[in-house]
Amino acid sequence: MPNLLVMVNGLPGSGKSTLGQALARNLHARFLSKDEVKEALAATVTGAGALPTLGAIAMDTIWTLAQAIPDDIVIDSWWFAPRDRALVRAGLVRAGAARTVEIWCDVPPEIARARYESRARPGFYRDREHLTNDWNDWVSRAEPLGLAATTIPIDTSTPVDTALLAERVRRDGS
Repeated sequence: MPNLLVMVNGLPGSGKSTLGQALARNLHARFLSKDEVKEALAATVTGAGALPTLGAIAMDTIWTLAQAIPDDIVIDSWWFAPRDRALVRAGLVRAGAARTVEIWCDVPPEIARARYESRARPGFYRDREHLTNDWNDWVSRAEPLGLAATTIPIDTSTPVDTALLAERVRRDGS
């Protein structure tokens, strides 16, 4: 059960993984990435990449790990508030962290989209489908979850001073 759990959230392509990894290093915390867990699960079980629930299974795995790991934790994922708020609330209860902070990666949608389009990822992510069918909805309704004691919006269109951000997380997340 972690003392501090930091959720790094934002649109696909907003810089969550880059920020999350660097922030975890600065906080001396464990880093759990939904994409890394999802890819590991897809590689482990033949056909798992075709499961429509693979993302949910990956997040369930992350919440289980968060509950079991006694260290501070940084988790990165795209949590779309209208879709994911209740699931994240349950995950936070399950993890049992004493303190939670949400980092909202704030970036102009056109920058996030360009980054998202430039990725080369396995087909099970369905990136092209999401860009066609979901992107406009995501952009119009993207917002922090509002479940953490503290939410810190960060401009991720340019490099972030993660040492300074870590100090702010320690200060504001207490």
